[in-house]
Amino acid sequence: MTRRFEDIVAADCFAGRIRILNRLVSGIYDGKLRAHGIRSSQINILVVIATQGPLGASEICRQLCLEKSTLSRDLERLVAHEWVNVAPAAGRVRLLQITDAGRQVIRSLRPAWEEAQAETRKLLGDVLSNELFRVVDRSVCSRDVESAIDPEVSKRKSVSPRAAANNGLR
Repeated sequence: MTRRFEDIVAADCFAGRIRILNRLVSGIYDGKLRAHGIRSSQINILVVIATQGPLGASEICRQLCLEKSTLSRDLERLVAHEWVNVAPAAGRVRLLQITDAGRQVIRSLRPAWEEAQAETRKLLGDVLSNELFRVVDRSVCSRDVESAIDPEVSKRKSVSPRAAANNGLR
């Protein structure tokens, strides 16, 4: 008997399973970070700005494979908390830079972040955790991941291996 396509997708779709895993892992991190007033999506943005800033929003989007609207929402909160400053630059570009308060919040997050890391590693197991990093690092460094989100992007720009390797927390 031939399986219906919807049954195949329901049982075997990587995208669906990865979205569920993303929600599980985000829930772990968000639960640990909640007391600090920050979400898992925001800590990665804050860390990219802290380690590589000042830099423009499009560079952050490129490194973290984010849509500009997603970055805009999270960045709004980071600026409101005064963890990030927005400074004008040449043309319409605005540079984002970490503030002293932003650096302090990063330092204060370490114990909660380490707990989230440990809980996530326990959920995934050591083999899958290590394989996840290997696959993501290999994929990000070997091709323009942004073009996977929007094929038109590859016609305009690409991700350098150095920038891609620095795409957030590890």
